[in-house]
Amino acid sequence: MKSLDASFAGGRSRPRPRILQFGEGNFLRAFVDWKIDLMNEAGGLDWGVIVVRPIAGGNPHWLNEQDGLYTVLSRGVDDDGKAVSESRLVASVLREIGSHDDWSAVLELARNPEITVVVSNTTDAGIAYVPTVTYADAPQISFPGKVTRLLHERWKAFGGSKASGWQFIACELIDHNGDELRRIVLQHAREWGLEPEFVAWVETANEFYNTLVDRIVPGYPRADAAEVEKELGYHDLFMTTGEYFHFFVIEQKPGQADLRLPLAKWDSHTIVTPDVGPYKLRKVAILNGAHTGLCPLALISGVETVGEAVRTATGAKFLDRLLGEEVVPFINLPKEELDGFAKAVLRRFANPYIRHLWYDISLNGLVKYQTRNLERLEAYIAKFGRPAPLMTLSLAAWLAFYLGRFAGAEKLPPRDAPAILEKVKAIGVLDDGTPAGRAAMVSAYLGETAFWGRSIERADLKAAVIADFAKLTETPLTFERLSALIDAL
Repeated sequence: MKSLDASFAGGRSRPRPRILQFGEGNFLRAFVDWKIDLMNEAGGLDWGVIVVRPIAGGNPHWLNEQDGLYTVLSRGVDDDGKAVSESRLVASVLREIGSHDDWSAVLELARNPEITVVVSNTTDAGIAYVPTVTYADAPQISFPGKVTRLLHERWKAFGGSKASGWQFIACELIDHNGDELRRIVLQHAREWGLEPEFVAWVETANEFYNTLVDRIVPGYPRADAAEVEKELGYHDLFMTTGEYFHFFVIEQKPGQADLRLPLAKWDSHTIVTPDVGPYKLRKVAILNGAHTGLCPLALISGVETVGEAVRTATGAKFLDRLLGEEVVPFINLPKEELDGFAKAVLRRFANPYIRHLWYDISLNGLVKYQTRNLERLEAYIAKFGRPAPLMTLSLAAWLAFYLGRFAGAEKLPPRDAPAILEKVKAIGVLDDGTPAGRAAMVSAYLGETAFWGRSIERADLKAAVIADFAKLTETPLTFERLSALIDAL
């Protein structure tokens, strides 16, 4: 079978190089580059991407071997509940350069007047301050170090003109990703003793946008790649899969320049907003909160995957009530919008093409409950004067999971920081089989600031967790019995 190259593009014109992208991984290629390709087609535009590999080594193959082309498979469940698998040949990427292989070629891109936008996803740890990087490094080991050096090259090349500034669209999965990149770049510029005029140019002529990205990208479809390639008619080293759902939020703060890249004009799943915060809260509270809410109950019931859980009446019932009664009413966004997102989340969880293990989700489960669910639990209590029943059941289930009080626990030990596991162990010892011991254990659990950031102990929540813990642990839990427990709440 012939390998993918430009001959398979069907005469499609290739765009001009206008975007510099740090990161060659599956996520950017199946999300931003895929969206750019769709935008180019829909709008008759020519936004082309040059990919810079930010680290040494990595994949032994290069996108250049396929003339920058690759296939994205979009797989999931559509609005009608039908399984969907669609393929698209992406032609927005033009070539790939290794920053550690040809740094001079990367510096040359800084002098290209047509390149005006920079996109990045250099992993969660990519936007980090590394004090040892210097101006003379070729290249700087850190991503912000590289950016600082490239910006200085561009400033010199264009005489510090305001029009030559870049727009940075950071897609790393950290809070305030654009702001943080800007902060570190300015820190390097000052520490390296670069010209005050350059520092002022970075501050006034360049824009750094915060973003929220949302698409699950499982990557290369190993299980059925040969079958897919047979249908496509070519061999594709860089074929990747993404879920059917995709959503991109770009924050344009008051005073920031309009985005040059017009994604939002051509893609209804990309929005530009003055505040990304509510959309982040929506994702954290609904998608991540639903995962964290059901996770311990599924694990102690012996259910292995997210898809398996939500395709049962019990799992669907739990999530419908959790989101509809205990989450959505406590998020400050239009209800219609939140309801639509919640329905999309449930479809995503049921995706037959993704095998998402609850045990993987359970990593650091207590802090996840703190950051994803606790605020909604407390908001419910504040409004109704009693604990949210499903949030509380989940809270009790996390205690049961961490203590191993369920069938098959020896195969699913909790995974968390050693200090957290030691605290849980000490709390479990308080339960000596008496009502007083059980109450002391739950009291210590709710009062442990290392879990929740503060004590969340209060009489009604304590009583509810004690009762729920007994229901979950005194008889082996199954999804059938969990259904009855949910109905009784």
